[in-house]
This record gives sequence, structure tokens and C-alpha cells, in this order.
Amino acid sequence: MNKYLMTPGPVPVSTEVSLKEARPLIGHRGSEFSELFSNIEAKLSRLLESGGKTVIFPASGTGALECLAANFTGPDTKVISVSCGVFGDRFREITALTGAEIINVDVTPGEGVSPSVAARAVEENPDAGVLLLTQNETSTGVFNHIDEIISALPEKNRPLVLVDGVSSVGAMPCFPERWGIDALATASQKGLLTPPGLALVWLSERAWKTAETRKCGSYYFDLMRQKKVLYKDAPENPYTPPVTLYYALDAALDGILEDGWFDLRRRAARALATGIESLGFDLLVRDEYYRSPGVTAFSLKSGDTPAISKALKSIGVEPAGGQGQFKGKLIRMSHYHDVRWPEISLALGSLYAALGDARQSAGDFMAAAFGRWEER
Repeated sequence: MNKYLMTPGPVPVSTEVSLKEARPLIGHRGSEFSELFSNIEAKLSRLLESGGKTVIFPASGTGALECLAANFTGPDTKVISVSCGVFGDRFREITALTGAEIINVDVTPGEGVSPSVAARAVEENPDAGVLLLTQNETSTGVFNHIDEIISALPEKNRPLVLVDGVSSVGAMPCFPERWGIDALATASQKGLLTPPGLALVWLSERAWKTAETRKCGSYYFDLMRQKKVLYKDAPENPYTPPVTLYYALDAALDGILEDGWFDLRRRAARALATGIESLGFDLLVRDEYYRSPGVTAFSLKSGDTPAISKALKSIGVEPAGGQGQFKGKLIRMSHYHDVRWPEISLALGSLYAALGDARQSAGDFMAAAFGRWEER
């Protein structure tokens, strides 16, 4: 039986990307690899609308977060951690291991981080050197408006803003230079539509200058080791890179950079959410303004949510379950890849089949979803 993957990482990879990944290996210390690396850097600069370069190294998204923690926090650092779910908590836990003092600011899971919450935390802790934020909370399907949050921060004594963009970059706008992000962490297997294995870190000029003054507690994640070879005329990686994943990322970025990509993700999310709700499910994120363009979380109003997940898997559709306090209580469906009306119809039709006794006819919920898809 063919399987349709709807987990929020890894996400389906296109045939074009898979074929590029199958190319023969090249040496990672030669001109051919440097040219590949430079092409990827140019595409990432377009995606992030940034003049700076992006550090790319072998790791998961968690590795990218640990890289930020190791370079910018330690026993001498006071850190404000704003979390609205499992992955905000993870960023906090990683940072706490450096010995930093953590100020916890918790937002109810399923709700977005309002700019006033972050601004108040910074005002109340003027000695904090770092602020941790998550742009897209995969565990709940919440999208935080990082640009609005940073705009609301007080200018005086503004901390370094470190952003978890692991599940956002590539699927939704993220413009670190324009917005005032100091360090951004992401990874290959979600919005960048590439198999797992690459971690990416972008730094502002202020963050690079700060990194130069600090001693990193890690050899592997030391950003200054990366910088030595990143800004060479022929850039490379200080450690052996997974060359085939660079091939894949290079190909995947071509599709992401097409005009209208972010709009397609938003429309797919909106249509899917409308259809899911019309079938009688409860969306976890009630406020549409904070719903993720990459993943939608929902549960059955009256019934056995895990049984729906089991039924979906039995017909070849693989969603993800809940995490943390929502374990066994949520279904999460991703729409990071090139999801359009046929894929939305497949997802909603599968949910209808899994429900068995649906409250509405197929025509009713499909019409509602299609109406949202057609909105611009």
C-alpha cells in the first residue's frame, strides 16, 4: 500500500529533489563543492532577504538550537524564554544546560505569543542578554508573528533575539535582517523540503560580533570555526558535510523561491482547516491569525481521536499525534510541501472515511474547504 506522509517532519520530498540527491558524490574540499555551496548560499540569501551568509552543517534542528545556545549563553547569561509549546520548552531546556539563568514566560499551548507579553518580560528584566522565541510551534500548530514581537521590544538594552525557525523557514515568510532577529536556527526536513540531516544558522552582524567575544562550550558547534571557512573565496564546511543533502537542498530551494509559494501554503492551510472543522473536529488554534501555514492540529469533539489516527494509517495516510500534554489527544497534519487542491481533497476524504459516521455530507465540507482555497 502506498503511504501519504502528512507528518510535520520529515515531509514528502519531490521526485526532482530525490533524483538530485542520487547524483554521484564529489569531494567536499574541491571547487565543485564550493560552487554548489555558493549557489545554495545565494538562494538562502534570496529566501531570507539577507545579505549575510548562512552556516550549514550536519545536524538536526535540535543541533541548530544547541549551536545558538552554546555560542550565546552560559553561566554569565540571563535568558528570557517565551514558550507556547513543546519546542519552545526544548529550546529552553537546551539553553539551561549551558548554565544560563532562565526566566520562564509561558503562553497557553494553542495560543500565540502576543507582542506585549514579550515586551513586558524584557522591560521587567533589563539585565537579560538573550530572548528565546519560536516562530512556528509544531506541537500545536501555532504561528508566532516574530516581526510584530520584535517591533514591540524596548530599544534600550534590547537582548539578542534568538529564534527557533526549525519548522518555519521555507514555509512562511522569515526575514531576519529586516525584522531584527539576531540569530535564526532552522533545519532541512520541514519547510526546506529536504531529507533530514542539515542544520542551518543565520546571524546578524551584532550576533557575529558577540560570538567573537565569547568562548563557545562546544568544538563542533563553534560558530567561529564555521566563519573561518564560510567567508573564504571558495567556501566550505569545516567538517565532512553530507554532500548528497546539499544537492537536495539546492534543488528544493528552486521550488520554494517560485513566486506565490508562501501564498500557496497559507491557502492550503486555510482550506484544510475549514474542511476539518466542517467535519466536526475541533481546531486547537482557535484564532486564525495564529494558525500555522505548515501544520494543523485538531481533535474530535466527541470521540476517540487516537482511533481516527489509527484509521487514517490503515488507509495509507500518516499524520502525527499530539506531544506533551496533548499526547493521545491531537491529530497533526502537515502541509509544508506542494499541497494543492488534489492533496487537500485526499486529506479531507480520508478523514471522512476514518470518521465513518460524519455529521455532514461530503459535498458540504468539500464545498466549505474549496471556498477557502479560492480566497486570495
